Amino acid sequence: MLQNYFFDPLNVINPGALRDENREVLWRPQVDIVEGKDAYRLYLDLPGIDPQQIDITEEKNMLTVEAKRDPVELEESECMSRNERRHGLFRRQFTLPDDADINAISAESRHGVLVLTIGRKRPVETLRKIEIKQ
Repeated sequence: MLQNYFFDPLNVINPGALRDENREVLWRPQVDIVEGKDAYRLYLDLPGIDPQQIDITEEKNMLTVEAKRDPVELEESECMSRNERRHGLFRRQFTLPDDADINAISAESRHGVLVLTIGRKRPVETLRKIEIKQ
């Protein structure tokens, strides 16, 4: 399973920052990918994001996960002393392998971790003997 995202030379200046077509800063949640005999499983760390606000789509064998994490809201008398948690938009895209069953994709949220399960198709016998006519 390959992950696709575009290269941004500004990432050298601001490590970890990706930008979309509009130059809006994106953040990238950590992901673990597990390949099993019957399915692939992706674990994305998304603490603080309402599962109802996560958009998961599949188009042309490209699985896309998008959402937005809002920054901490400050009251008028407060100021930010330290800001280490990423916020804003994120988009992760994964090219699905040939044996992925796009009709068998499910998602669930467990304690701030989005778990995507992608079923695998049974391999089809592709080797066949071609007879030569005489």
